[in-house]
Amino acid sequence: MTLRRFWPAFGLTVLLSISQAFAATSGDQTVSPDAAPAAEKSVEAKIREETAQALKTWFEGDAAGAEKIFARLTKDGCKNPVPYQALALILSDRHERYDEVAALYSRHKVLSGGGGADYRAALGIIKKYADKGSPQALVLLARVTGWGLNGSINFYRSMLLLRRAADGGYDQAQRELGLLYEDGSGVEKNPRRAAELYRRAANQGDAFAMKYLAVLALNGSLKEMNVKDAIVLLERADAAGLPEARLILAQLYHKGVAVKKNAHRALEWYTKAAESGSAEAMNALAHIYEDGEGVKKSPELALKWYREAAARGSHEALFRLGVLYYTGTLVKADHAEAFRCFKEAADYGNIAAWYNVGFLLKTGDGVKQDLKEAKTWFERAAGTGSSRAQLNLGVMYANGEGVKEDFEEARFWFELAKLCGNPDAAQGIDYTTKKMDAAAIDRAQRRADTVYKRLKKRMIRE
Repeated sequence: MTLRRFWPAFGLTVLLSISQAFAATSGDQTVSPDAAPAAEKSVEAKIREETAQALKTWFEGDAAGAEKIFARLTKDGCKNPVPYQALALILSDRHERYDEVAALYSRHKVLSGGGGADYRAALGIIKKYADKGSPQALVLLARVTGWGLNGSINFYRSMLLLRRAADGGYDQAQRELGLLYEDGSGVEKNPRRAAELYRRAANQGDAFAMKYLAVLALNGSLKEMNVKDAIVLLERADAAGLPEARLILAQLYHKGVAVKKNAHRALEWYTKAAESGSAEAMNALAHIYEDGEGVKKSPELALKWYREAAARGSHEALFRLGVLYYTGTLVKADHAEAFRCFKEAADYGNIAAWYNVGFLLKTGDGVKQDLKEAKTWFERAAGTGSSRAQLNLGVMYANGEGVKEDFEEARFWFELAKLCGNPDAAQGIDYTTKKMDAAAIDRAQRRADTVYKRLKKRMIRE
């Protein structure tokens, strides 16, 4: 990448800090119904019809009949997210097969990111049975409302729906309502009220509630519970087969929090959690085997667990695989595969991947060059404070690469990159100084100052 002929090159981001903040997942790219082939539309419509029938069957009391339909749809790999969540709720009602529940929610997370069209198609039947008092319909509608799958997020409305089902004794509603009280979403934050709701659900056998109650205790939010009580709850959840409980136990032994640090025990729990479906545990195991942390280094096992985690939608694993393929670490270098991994990670909301996708599109490395698309990804990354993305935007405007040459716009991006801590921005500032009058320079600087202050405030909040 050159600014005329002397601008230095800026490569990929290859390291991702553990503390890196990630945006909400955006899921798989999906073809809009209008653009889809007629045959695909027909399949989509049929799946929606079957889903609606299964929901009706479920809400009218035949969970076994509904389960058969949802199980077939999910086994066939349908792209409608509703059957995955519905089947997860049905299995959770029976307090069993939590490994399958974890896998279903992972797939749901991927599919629901493409938009809420499938939920909006099912909304009428869900609302109808929620109004009739079906606890399952109430929880499903509360999630659709609280997660914004019907077009907008409304935590207060979600809380009212959950309260109605929770007051009727439904354990999954009690647990979900507890989460709102713990987070202060739609209600005043109240950890003790959250704990009370978690206990009610846990006493009915809900393993997720056991885990949430244990985490409250470990965080010191409950004076009446100590670390031993929390461990007992996590072990109960483990006995029920909950992968997330196993992951937490692994993290406690790994970091020496609440228990004596023990790498061997941590590895055992990470393995158990990964084998039961935890993508986060898979990613942790991959790092352990790649780095040889307490074990012999194993590129094969590292790649296995990165790929397993990536298949379950882990943007961290996808990003790391992108780095490995780009640099030829553990695998043969393959820049096309690196781009695919970075792009998928970016679609899931991985901020570092946003920059890498932009860079590879700009340079045509591993993918056909597309300056317009590169600019889109750079702008997205720049808005999070990425000085490298800001710098690249400055270069594009200074050189007229994919955009109309605009030195004032270039200067704005260089000034912003400098404020965000990139020392290389000085070269762009020096270059554009020769091309601009004092008034244009002043406008660019003042604009950069304003945007930087806004960025800084947002970073502090996060």
